[in-house]
Amino acid sequence: MVRQRVRLTLHIIGSFLKYLSLAYIFPLLTALYYHENWQIFLYALLLTLGVGLILEFAFKTDREIERPDGFTIVAFTWLLIPVFGMIPYLFLGLHPLDALFETVSGFTTTGSTILTNVEALPKSALLWRSLTQWLGGMGVIALFIAILPRLGVGGSQLFELEATGPMPERIRPRFATTARTLWTIYAAFTGVEIVFLRFLSRLPLFDSICISFTTLATGGFTPTTAGIGGYGNPVAEYIIIFFMFLGGTNFLIHYQFFRGNFKVLKDEEFRLYVILLLVATGLLVVSQGLGSYRAALFQAVSIMTCTGFSTANFATWAFGGQMVLLTLMFIGASGGSTGGAIKVSRVLTLIKHTGVMMRKAISPNAVIPLKYNRRPLPDAVVRDVISFVFLYLLVAIVATVALGFVGLDLQTSLSAVATCMANCGPGLGAVGPSSNFAFLPAAAKSILIVTMWLGRLELFTIFMIFSPRFWRG
Repeated sequence: MVRQRVRLTLHIIGSFLKYLSLAYIFPLLTALYYHENWQIFLYALLLTLGVGLILEFAFKTDREIERPDGFTIVAFTWLLIPVFGMIPYLFLGLHPLDALFETVSGFTTTGSTILTNVEALPKSALLWRSLTQWLGGMGVIALFIAILPRLGVGGSQLFELEATGPMPERIRPRFATTARTLWTIYAAFTGVEIVFLRFLSRLPLFDSICISFTTLATGGFTPTTAGIGGYGNPVAEYIIIFFMFLGGTNFLIHYQFFRGNFKVLKDEEFRLYVILLLVATGLLVVSQGLGSYRAALFQAVSIMTCTGFSTANFATWAFGGQMVLLTLMFIGASGGSTGGAIKVSRVLTLIKHTGVMMRKAISPNAVIPLKYNRRPLPDAVVRDVISFVFLYLLVAIVATVALGFVGLDLQTSLSAVATCMANCGPGLGAVGPSSNFAFLPAAAKSILIVTMWLGRLELFTIFMIFSPRFWRG
């Protein structure tokens, strides 16, 4: 059984790597256009393609994907794709650990960076850096499900394990069609933002493309060291706020909205998402003063959607404002979005569950169903939510303590873990928006790479493959 599972996993990952290699065509063409070193992307393409073909054909199997196989395929796909995605950084002279950190941060849409001078990279590498976030935003496996009929029914297992937040209801009867629908909406939003940034805010075309790739992915990489604030462009900031908000919204709502079903705007998670953003923005304005309304709105949306763009050095803000942003890092965006962290849907479930328990404390024999969008929520779902939140906070505590043992202060340790697990980007203290992660010791970078990986796949998928019972089963 184990041998068959490993064989199937390597075969599927080989197919994924084969198609991932095609993504290198875009930075390759960019390098040719700007007369840069295009060979590094050709080498990366050939190496990724070669390994992918070897794995695909050497471990060829007709075995269908079952649920246990999904855990290994998803976990190891998200581990190996950054390994092959870091090849251009190695050719550009980055240390292997730094290259891996930057690539994991890209594909997981975290946005934390070890680069001290982003502009020093060639434009082709900057495009690849943004493209890794765009591919990771909606999910590389969701993309492969959309284009690979080989996955068949088994694609549902992979889609469910990769999706951020509780699994939303299926948009179309087949998961391949669902994946294509989601990617179509995602790509359309990206194209519209490119047009808006280029022609409404007058940003350079290259910058508009890179920023749009990382906005809808709620990623946070920018082609400049100064970030979004460096442009000093209010129109661009409002455009980015709007598309960050869309990226942090459940894509099922987008789909239903464009089909004319405006009732989805009454979705309880969506309403709480909007309320939390408005309350957070108001608290930041109170903390920083009325003149800070634009920066407050931008940072509230950026941090809650786990995008990580910055227009101000919020690490120097008043303590209350910093705590608001740290809280948003843990809450995160909506389920079924490209954002990370715990998710608004889980927070809403816990709030409702707490209300039910308080009412039962008064009337112990009362039967009080927990309803979500006016429909009863099964007890199994509530237990899953409680287990996830407990495990999320436990991992955050353990990782924070581990960073403390390698010499980081509490504020830096806690915020670094919070932002990497939430796939958000900047933290507080020494890893604030005006700083980077380059100064961290190797052990700290390794810990944060693991937390980014855990956060993107929402813990259970990763922990499952380290369970001896899983392999015996």
